[in-house]
Amino acid sequence: MASEEEEGPSTAPQSKPSMHPNSLIGNSVSRMSLQLILLVLVGMAAFAISPSSPINPVAYTMPLAPNWTGPLTINTRLQSAELMLKGRIVAPESIAVGPNGALYTALSDGKIISVQGEQIKEIGHTSSKGNLGEENYGHPLGVRIHNNTLYVVDAHQGILRLSMEGEWQEVLVDMKEESPKLNNIEARFIDDMDISESGIIYFSDMSSRHPMEHAVYEILEAGPHGTLFSYNVHSKEIKVLLSGLYAANGVQLSDDERYVLVSETTRARIVRYWLKGPLTGTWDIFAENLPGYPDNIRKRSAGGYWVAMAAVRSYECDVLAPYPQIRSYIAKLLPYSMLRSALSGKYGMILALDENGMITDSLHDRSGTVIPSVSQVTEHDGVLYIGSFESSFIGKLRLTNEN
Repeated sequence: MASEEEEGPSTAPQSKPSMHPNSLIGNSVSRMSLQLILLVLVGMAAFAISPSSPINPVAYTMPLAPNWTGPLTINTRLQSAELMLKGRIVAPESIAVGPNGALYTALSDGKIISVQGEQIKEIGHTSSKGNLGEENYGHPLGVRIHNNTLYVVDAHQGILRLSMEGEWQEVLVDMKEESPKLNNIEARFIDDMDISESGIIYFSDMSSRHPMEHAVYEILEAGPHGTLFSYNVHSKEIKVLLSGLYAANGVQLSDDERYVLVSETTRARIVRYWLKGPLTGTWDIFAENLPGYPDNIRKRSAGGYWVAMAAVRSYECDVLAPYPQIRSYIAKLLPYSMLRSALSGKYGMILALDENGMITDSLHDRSGTVIPSVSQVTEHDGVLYIGSFESSFIGKLRLTNEN
């Protein structure tokens, strides 16, 4: 799709980043500004004596961040959310609603659960129980329901399929077994999926280089390591649809299944791959220059899509984009835990996009006190169920004229 030096599918010229009035929002982002300045200075000073860097960053540029006006005007609508199961679950990244109204999600400890009211039932797990080592243990992410069957992405292995009540479970797509069929393409960070009416699964791999446990390295490296795959449940055929994506993340089919969307997190944009019509087999940019880094995408009842912002953009990250050596210094000097802390601001944001990729609305938690981050939004019967890769709850926000 693009070489290591190229920006990717966008052909529009991009301007050098400059200070944006909304870029240093909240104490957490201001703290991050000071941290990054210190990291750069210390990193450059310690370059000669530090070990080799764990990343090989690429240079790129980001367009000027959009003004937070109109549909992006700051508000507190997310602060009205209820917090379901607070303290009882860990990192419900993705949520699907079953035909009986139960919620289905998967947690960072490997559990796959159903939720009815306040009742939690474990119906599956991404690995056998035991001390298997972190990368082999499994980590569930994207969740979908198709033909009364639950499908779950395992970041390390592939795609699982299980019954809604947990009577059976199987590995449907094992990417370690599929790799030889794909010229040994490695899928180290499988993330999200959607399933067509005919049984074609479209799924993303964020990185062929870094596993989920090193996600921050992938963000700092910002290289074209992501892939969009398809898998035919009936014929078992697997294909590479798009390679060279930048942190391929959320996946969503259009209503008519003419195209599939995939988030490019590190480029703050969404790519569209055409499945039908005269543009079949080609791609274009569906939405770009978003105010944050897009995670999962899900359908909106009013038309268009809900897009979760994993984090809002900051001037500091945009300005470091053309300087891979500085990012390399930072990664080689600091422990991973410190890097993760430095890059994690708390600002909850959800976008509504129309069918043309235009932003029509946004929901915010500026302070991050209620919804500090968002990985997915699932709408059902006038309610938004909000998932997060960090939180210990599921957010529940009833849509009203006020919010």
